[in-house]
Amino acid sequence: EQRFEGIIAKRADSTYEPGRRSRAWLKIKTHGRQEFVIAGYTKGQGRRSGRFGSLILAVAEGGCLRYTGNVGTGFNDEEIEKLLSRLRPLERPTSPFDEVLKLPRVRAGDIVWVEPELVAEIEFAEWTHDGRLRAPSYQGLREDERPENVRRERSPIEPELERGSRVLKLSNLEKPFWPDEGITKGHLLSYYRDVAPVLVPHLRDRPFTMKRYPDGAFGKFFFQKDAPKHMPNWIPTRRFEASTRESPRRVRELDFSLVNDDLALLWMVNMGCIDMNTWYSRVDRPHRPDFVLFDLDPSPDVGFAETIEVALLVKQTLDLLELQSFAKTSGSEGIHVLVPIERRNTFDETREFSEIVAGAIARAHPRLATTEWSKAKRRGVLIDSNQNGEGKTIASVYSVRPKPGAPVSTPLHWEEVNPSLDPAAFTMDAVLERVTREGDLFEGVLTTRQSLRAALRSLR
Repeated sequence: EQRFEGIIAKRADSTYEPGRRSRAWLKIKTHGRQEFVIAGYTKGQGRRSGRFGSLILAVAEGGCLRYTGNVGTGFNDEEIEKLLSRLRPLERPTSPFDEVLKLPRVRAGDIVWVEPELVAEIEFAEWTHDGRLRAPSYQGLREDERPENVRRERSPIEPELERGSRVLKLSNLEKPFWPDEGITKGHLLSYYRDVAPVLVPHLRDRPFTMKRYPDGAFGKFFFQKDAPKHMPNWIPTRRFEASTRESPRRVRELDFSLVNDDLALLWMVNMGCIDMNTWYSRVDRPHRPDFVLFDLDPSPDVGFAETIEVALLVKQTLDLLELQSFAKTSGSEGIHVLVPIERRNTFDETREFSEIVAGAIARAHPRLATTEWSKAKRRGVLIDSNQNGEGKTIASVYSVRPKPGAPVSTPLHWEEVNPSLDPAAFTMDAVLERVTREGDLFEGVLTTRQSLRAALRSLR
């Protein structure tokens, strides 16, 4: 009734910390409300002829702008004139967006682009599924905000989640996981909550190995294949033989967890799992992998540019064999190329295939690529075929990696695999925006089935 934006809920024992966001102080809004960059405006019609009809809004994402919608309400005549006096000196002939933008029901000649220097506060009903604002209303300019800092705001995760009779209580949400970046365990959980719809299909029914970082990304970590005794009974398990990390190593039966829904995923993150590590095969046919992996890892004498070159050579070879492939950043220094296959091949066959392709590339480009396993002897980008083995795990697509900046293992269009590719640009926020815009670029890994045996016959 009083048109307040919302309320502030705070822990009674907390203090205000200027310039820092904290879960001890939460803004609870009745409507969505945040800042947006003004990227242009549309020419006005009718009563607004000679002025503007709406402002074109954007947020910063991965070093560029992403369109979020237009706002045409919330202005009075005085505010329109004030805005025009600020916008006209900023006019530019070209769009500030990297992508070609087509506004619905707006002719290209009725758009005026501006330098993205002004920031407006906008109230709106909600975000749509494709990342647009529903029912936006202009609230005023924000002189205190820099355009490059304007990103889509996401709601913090609740400390207790329910799914029917299942309850998950989250702990230590304020614990720093990336101290220099100000990223907490709560931020990590919020990311996995939001990315779960595209991530969980890549984890479902695959034996899961917990890699736990109880003290954050740069603390000590440990692997745990056997499901913890205190794991909720609503997370399923399957028993398989596996080698242990004991010394000496031995093989015994272990109960592997299955991360088959978002609540199981968040339980793993709450236990300190930063990246999600699963088998290449599923529980119904554990000896039959779903894909061949080409794990490209640069040696100290080369960099990411050379890794891109090798990735493209792998793709060219696979194209010649008429096999479709999918690329993702590893989230570290490398690139993963996956070839989805029919579930008829053994791990020995997938490894043999990878070794033949890798060897051919290394012989043709000896200074660029290598199959040498020894780090002391290795030069160039390693094409690691040893990763194709039963019980091996891979940091899944959309996994956050325990590296500076919290980069994400991100699926790519092959057109993006070029010298301008920057794996560090794929932060949690950038990846969530990318999923909103692009959907799951790795969906084909789940749906494509190709015969590997024909390719193997042609190579042997």
